[in-house]
This record gives sequence, structure tokens and C-alpha cells, in this order.
Amino acid sequence: MNLGHRVVRFLLVLLVLPATWAAAQDEWRNLDSSWFEEIFPTATRFSEKLGQPPVVSAFTAADDGEETLLGYLFTTSDLPPEEIGFSGPIDVLVGIDLDGNIVSTRVLFYLESYKNFRGDFIGDSGFTDQLNNKPIADEFRVGQDIDGMARATISSWALARGVRNAARRVAEAYLPNTSYVSEASIANTALQNLQSQSWEQYRESGFVKELTVPIANQNNLNLAFAYMGHYRLGELLIGANAYSNADRTASGMIEDGHMLLIGLSGNVERLQQLRLGVIQDGKLYRNRRDRVVFAGVADAGKITGQARRAVAMYIDADVDITRAFTVVYDIGERSGEFAEYASVDYELPAEILALVTGEPIEALNDGTLPSAVPASPNQELGRLVSIVLVIALVLAIGIRLRQRFSNR
Repeated sequence: MNLGHRVVRFLLVLLVLPATWAAAQDEWRNLDSSWFEEIFPTATRFSEKLGQPPVVSAFTAADDGEETLLGYLFTTSDLPPEEIGFSGPIDVLVGIDLDGNIVSTRVLFYLESYKNFRGDFIGDSGFTDQLNNKPIADEFRVGQDIDGMARATISSWALARGVRNAARRVAEAYLPNTSYVSEASIANTALQNLQSQSWEQYRESGFVKELTVPIANQNNLNLAFAYMGHYRLGELLIGANAYSNADRTASGMIEDGHMLLIGLSGNVERLQQLRLGVIQDGKLYRNRRDRVVFAGVADAGKITGQARRAVAMYIDADVDITRAFTVVYDIGERSGEFAEYASVDYELPAEILALVTGEPIEALNDGTLPSAVPASPNQELGRLVSIVLVIALVLAIGIRLRQRFSNR
């Protein structure tokens, strides 16, 4: 085959592929009732797709003919925006029961370059099996409560989060009595108030704290900090896409911690990550390079116009976010020594804690909220070592004094 024929064949493929993909998508849009039966095998009847968001209701009938609602079925494509995999969205049929648990799922359609040589790697991996009976209140975070597919981290993240986000929206619409929706209603109340406020009001309330770091040669690095350890806060502050990308990147790198937004401005081009840290109860928690991820160019959400770009820093999980802590930036000659540093105190306002913890603001104000993070084993060990050292010191002084008096 000469070069001309090859070019013609390539162009034909380019023309045919979009039509083939569209046909494949149209095929699953006509949902097969047998797919419903796979997810709800005890159901005796399924309704038409109705409501907003659109769902199919699954019923079972008793011997007397009386029907009982089992749950709902829906497709993630009906609840945009969809999470994007490596090459595009992954469309999933999902079943949810009346308690807010995922019953089962069926992957309907996805386009990934990986399929060209691995085939249906999502179906063959058994990845979706771990979603069965999973509460929608869970994190659905790859590397924590979700095991990712080998060499397909982005697709794993997109599928898990896509199912979770869509299921939560269905629950908010149709399952008002579930524990997740009760907590979400508290979060929504806090969020509505936050949405109506400006960045300046965030500064006044302490939700946003700013720090100007003096740099040599009369340069300044301006940092704006805001707690972003909840997806609703992330979407509010930096926009859904930037937050989704940052969270997806972090899921493959960071096992735990609290997400802190850092908005960057000033005339210094680069943030030195190893100069960041957090102090609480006199203990310094140094930042590591792998605990900071890019979080967009500050062109969406409340941060728009307030910074040139944004990053997300995951502060140590041992930091108790229900209490005040100090964010520090090392300004010494040698990075990471923290002999000199610029600092700003940070404490989450009550409405932010309500959003994060799911506790009513009233409970926060009357002091009934327990500490979110108990003392870690490392902290307990440190205290024990301190006690032992004090006892040893006292004994040593006692022995020394006894020797002096016995020699007289």
C-alpha cells in the first residue's frame, strides 16, 4: 500500500470515528430494562424515567399486590457536570436504595485510549464491585476508601467521584430523611450565607487570612489562605473544574490531611513549598513538596480577581482544625529551618465548621462540638517521653544532692 492510500484510509477513519462514537452513545441512551434488573434483582416493576433529576423508580410487589419502593436508578450523564476521565466522561447507570447506599452500578459508555489495547479495562477490573452497598456519605477517594485501577488513576477517580456526586444529588432530591441529606441541609444553610458574601467579607470574618512575606531585593510574596477541606468550599472558592482537578491530582499523591487554599500574588514568581508550615500547640508541622498541588489560575469562584494563581496545601492530619493554628512561611537564609518566619493565625469561623462537620452552628457556639482530631499516637508518645525525661532529671538531681550531703 503506497503513502497516498494510507493517507486516504487515515482520513476515512477520522470521518467515521465520530459517527461510530455517537452511535455507541445513542445505543445505551435507550436503557434496557434488563440492566435495571441486574441492579435491583428483587424488583417486580420499574417506572418510566421521570422527575428532576430524572430517575427510574424500582418497586417490589407483595402477594396482595401492594407495591413497595426499593430505590431509584439514574445515569450520571443526566446529572451534569460529569467528572472527566483520561479522555472523556464515563457514563454509569447507578442504583441507590432508600437509606442512601449505592446498590450497584453498570458502566454504560466511555471513550479511553487505553481501551485500544486493554479492551474493557473498567469492566474487566471489577473496579465497580467495591461501590456496591457503599454509603453516599463516604469520600469515594482513590487510595483511601477506593482501590484504583492499575495504570488508570484518572479514570478510577472520575468514575468514583462521578457516581458519588450524582448519587448525592439524587438523594437530596428524593431521600430527604437520610442521614446524608440531614447533614447536607446544614451544609447548604452555611453555604448559602457564604455564597452571598464577598472576598472582603471573607477577610473580615477570618475565613480568608492574608500574609505578606518579605523577600530579598524588595520583593513581596502575597499569600491568601482559606480552608478548603470540603468539596462545596472548593467549588465556591476556586470553581468546580479547578477544585476537581486539584482534588484528583491530590488523590494520587496524598493519603490524608486538611486542604488549605493558598492564593498567590505579588511580584515573586515562585512559591517555595518547603518554606510553608503550620504551628499548633507549639509544634511545627513542616510542609512536604508532595503535599502541594496546583489549583488553577484564579479565574473562577470567589478567588477571581484576588490572586494570580492558586495552590492547595494539605496540612498534616494531626492538626486539629476545630482549634486555632498558625500558618508560617520560612524567611530564613536556608529553607526549612524556620529560624525566622512570617506568620498568620487562622481559625475556622463557626459557619465553616458547620459546613465541614455537619454540626449545627448552635452546637458550635455552645461548645458541645468535640475535638475533630484526637491526639495522634506520635503526640501521645512525645508526651510520654517528656514525662520520662522529667522524672529522670528529677532523680538525677536527687542523687547528685544526696552525694553532696553525704560527702560533708
